[in-house]
Amino acid sequence: MQFWDNIINTALIGTDKKQLTVADLVNELTEGFEIINAETNIDKEEKFLQMASVAYNFRQSGANSIYKEGVTITEAPPEEKAYCNNCAITLLRDILEENSYSLLKLWLDECSKKNLITAPEMIPALLNIAISQKAMRSLIVQCCGNRAAWLSSFSADWKFSDKTTDEELWQTGTPEQRKLLLQQIRVNDSAGGRELLKQTWAEENANTKAELLKQLAVNISANDVEWIESLQSEKSQKVKDQALELLKQIPESTIVKQYTEILTQAVTIKKERSLMGFKSKISLHFHLPHIDENIFKSGIQKLSNTKEFTDEEYIFFQLIKSVPFSFWETHFSETPGNIIQYFQKDKDNKKFIPALVGSIVHFKDNRSAISLMEYSEVFYIDIIPLLPVQLQEHYSIKFFEHHEHSIIQYATLRENEWSVELAKIIFRYLAKNPYNYNRTFYNQYIHLIPATIAGELEKYTPPEDQFKTTWSNTSGYITKLLNLKLQIAKAFNK
Repeated sequence: MQFWDNIINTALIGTDKKQLTVADLVNELTEGFEIINAETNIDKEEKFLQMASVAYNFRQSGANSIYKEGVTITEAPPEEKAYCNNCAITLLRDILEENSYSLLKLWLDECSKKNLITAPEMIPALLNIAISQKAMRSLIVQCCGNRAAWLSSFSADWKFSDKTTDEELWQTGTPEQRKLLLQQIRVNDSAGGRELLKQTWAEENANTKAELLKQLAVNISANDVEWIESLQSEKSQKVKDQALELLKQIPESTIVKQYTEILTQAVTIKKERSLMGFKSKISLHFHLPHIDENIFKSGIQKLSNTKEFTDEEYIFFQLIKSVPFSFWETHFSETPGNIIQYFQKDKDNKKFIPALVGSIVHFKDNRSAISLMEYSEVFYIDIIPLLPVQLQEHYSIKFFEHHEHSIIQYATLRENEWSVELAKIIFRYLAKNPYNYNRTFYNQYIHLIPATIAGELEKYTPPEDQFKTTWSNTSGYITKLLNLKLQIAKAFNK
C-alpha cells in the first residue's frame, strides 16, 4: 500500500520538511483529508496525526486478496479430534494476552492429555508462537489438528506443522529443523538418530557436520563410540574437535580410557601404621608417570593457570575431572563414601575434591552425586541438579542462605513444581530484590510456583518504603498468573 509508505516517510522526515497531500493518499481517504485539512484551530502536526489515524483504520479494515490465474486451494480436511470447550478457549486467549509461554505450555499439555484441539481461529497465533518456541512445536501441532497441516501450505514459516515424515524432513528441512529432529529422535532412539546422521554424512559440509554432531550429546552412550571415533580421520578440524568433545563424555571411549590408565599408574593407596602402632593410616599417593604427547593434544594443559596448583598438580586436577567417579571405586575397590573421605582428609589432596565434583557433573553421574552430598564436608552447589527431587529440595532449603542466586537458578531448571516450603524461602528473597526478579521472571517460571503461595505474598512485603509499591504491583501480577494457572485444570474438566 503506497499511501501508507507515504505516511511513514512523512513521519520520518517531519512535517516541517514534508506535508501530506491528497496526492499521497488513495481516493477513499480524500474526503477525510479535506475535512481535517480545513480545520483552522489545530496545527500541522495534529492534522498529520489525525490523518494518519484515519488512514491506519482504513488500512486495517481489509483489502482485496491478490488474484492469480490457475491457483486452486483445496479444502481443509475434517478434524479427527473434538474441539476444546469455550471456557478453555477463553482461557487460552487470556494466556496469549499475557504472553506467558510457561502457562501456554501447561494449557497445551492439558489439551493434549484430553486428546482435544483448539478452535480454528486460535491456530494462526499458536503457529506464529511455534516459529520461535521450538520446544513447544510438537505440542502446538498436536493441539491444532489437521487444519494446522493444511495452513502450512500457505506459509513457509509454518512448514513444521506439515505432516511430513521424519525422513522427508531430514532430507528437505532447514538446518534448524534438522537439528531439532535429530535431538527429538535421540531422546527415544539414540541409535536411530545416529544412523540418520550417518545416512547423509558424506553430503554435509564441515559446518553442518559440526552442528549436527553436537546433537549426539543427547543420550550419548558407549554405542556411539565406534562411529564418533572414526570421525578423527575427517579433514575438518572443527568436526574432529567436536567429535573429541563428545568422546570425552563417554567413559568407554579410547580417550577416557587413556586418562584412566594414567591415573591407575599415578595414584595409589597406602596403609601406614601410626607412631604407636595401634592404628593404620590410609592415604593417597600421587606420582605422575611419563605422559604421551597425544594426551596433551587432547586438551590437557601442561602448565598451571593458578597459584593454587603446581604444574603436576594441575595435570592431576584435569585428569581427575575427566574420568568417571566409578573409576576410583574400581581402582581402589572401595565405596564412594570412603573414596571421598580419602581425598578430603589430607589437606594436599583436598584441593582435588572440586575435580571430583566436576567429573560427576561432566558425566551426569546421579548416583555419585548422592554419595558426594552425603559424605562431603563442603556443600557443592553444582551437584544440586543431579540429585533426586526430594534431595534437591532438602539441600536447597538447608543451604539457601549462602547460595540464594544459584539455588534459585537451579530451581528454575526443574520440571516439577516447587514445594510450598521451598517456594516460601525463595519468595522471601525475591521480594527483597524486586528489580532483579521482575515480572518477566514470574511470567517465565509461573509453572513452578505452587498456587498456594498466592495467600502468602503480602507477608513478604519488604520493609523498605522504596520497595513496597514495586512489590505490591508485582505480587498482584503474580496472583493474576496463578489464577490463570488454577483455571487451566478446571477448564479441561468441565
